[in-house]
Amino acid sequence: MCGRFAQVIKHDQLQKLSKELKFRITTDQLELSYNVAPTQPVMAIVAKDGLRYTGVFRWGLVPSWMKELPKTAIINVRAESIHEKPSFKASFIRRRTIVPVNGFYEWRHPDKTPHFIHSAKDDLLYLGAIYDVWESNDGSYLPSLGIITTAANDFMSKLHHRMPLILNDSDIDAFLDPQNQDIKNLRTLLQPASEHLLLAHPVSRDVNKVSVNAAYLIEEVKPDNQLEIF
Repeated sequence: MCGRFAQVIKHDQLQKLSKELKFRITTDQLELSYNVAPTQPVMAIVAKDGLRYTGVFRWGLVPSWMKELPKTAIINVRAESIHEKPSFKASFIRRRTIVPVNGFYEWRHPDKTPHFIHSAKDDLLYLGAIYDVWESNDGSYLPSLGIITTAANDFMSKLHHRMPLILNDSDIDAFLDPQNQDIKNLRTLLQPASEHLLLAHPVSRDVNKVSVNAAYLIEEVKPDNQLEIF
């Protein structure tokens, strides 16, 4: 699954990213966050009418047909059933987005030690997601997204049985293209990341506190015990 992540993309990095993924920067990231939690705003990349651009979304999908905000945020969407469930199918076909992150957090069982998982090459990770736009009774709009999850690869299975969908550079065009609406083709993109893509290390338990947002959260700390899994 994916319950917390870091999104710290500074201005120069955003400029570089826009050239690599060929998108237009329409808004700077609202906040540099080392501890993004459910319902908080995140920056994502979308494609529409032949253009790619950045947008700000609530993390926690709210399908447009809902009459009110759900009591529990839909932060993750399972890859295995995304094409079948009415809450997700339309967005999967027409409204896909990419969330660039520095890494994400997972808690090791059974001791709940938090770990930060990041690119082995120190690159950004591109998480695949779906989005929708919900309209409230007062006429205001709420763009929101849910991150797609897959079964864990062997590396991640030491921490958890699920992991976020991490897109390869070669899959980005097909994933973002709103004209690509072939479900069979789209499902081929929903695969666990390569074994060699990621590294992980234990981090401070302060990440459990939503109010804490500091650079030290992603730094390695000495494990609570001598159990080594990576």
